[in-house]
Amino acid sequence: MIERTLNIALTFDAEMDAFDTSIAAPDTLEWRGIEQGIPLIDSILAEHRDSLGKRACATWFVRCDDQIEWMTGSSAHLLKRYQNIWTRHQEKGDEIAFHPHLYCQEAGRWRQDKDPITLREQIFRSIEAMRGAGFHTVVSRIGEAFCSNAVMSALEEAGIRYDSTAMPGRVREDGERNLNWAATPTHTYSPSEKDYRVPGEHERPLKEIPMSMLETLADYDQAPCRRYLDLSFHTRALHRGIPALVASADTIVTVTHPSAVLPGNEPHGLLSFSQEIFADNLRALLQESSKQGRPVRFITLRDISFDNLS
Repeated sequence: MIERTLNIALTFDAEMDAFDTSIAAPDTLEWRGIEQGIPLIDSILAEHRDSLGKRACATWFVRCDDQIEWMTGSSAHLLKRYQNIWTRHQEKGDEIAFHPHLYCQEAGRWRQDKDPITLREQIFRSIEAMRGAGFHTVVSRIGEAFCSNAVMSALEEAGIRYDSTAMPGRVREDGERNLNWAATPTHTYSPSEKDYRVPGEHERPLKEIPMSMLETLADYDQAPCRRYLDLSFHTRALHRGIPALVASADTIVTVTHPSAVLPGNEPHGLLSFSQEIFADNLRALLQESSKQGRPVRFITLRDISFDNLS
């Protein structure tokens, strides 16, 4: 019997500590997650090797967009301010990737921009700023899982080759979020030019690498909810979904905000704010892989190609 290798991409969205309105006001400018959370994550990842003996590597998605420029004076503020952190991670094999939230201001408030022209302009400005800071990425993730055909076209034109925005099966269209990934496959695919959410005729050269989705149960949920695999979630929210995910996936893409491993926040029904729980969840994922007889390979997202991964 041929063993099915399980590829694991550990990804982290580096942005303001208040990355969700359930934590604090979204314009609260604190960066403890980058300054204190990343070293804690590094210490945990350093304890793990995959089945080939390779260290646990990571993809770090760094915020770079118009809102960051408005708040700090430069869209590449986080890349410049913490350049030593990102450079050090690159040198040891990690990946630094593009993470814009594509907002615009309307009546003094930030809202999701949906205009193809201004979306393209912001993407080009932000990627140019990232390159100006010394980081030439080919990987992106759009904030709040927003995407469109226009966004995909702009990313391709700007040199992005891999995107990890899709949340297969997740639909949310309200005053706070606008996403519909109901028909999106769970595996890596080339988006159709007609519909970025699915493969099809006239496929784009860009590869879409979906986040790994599983059934979770937060303390405030009335029923299980499909969310991305976040290793900072309470273990009780994840335990029922991990075995099925390990059994079915060829590649698992986790998503964590570094600030979510730091203590100090009010109790939350989903986020643990605990480095110990992050470490426990990573161990549980690896132990479940071993239990199911699946060798593990740690990868960054740029490692993915149709030749050897899916």
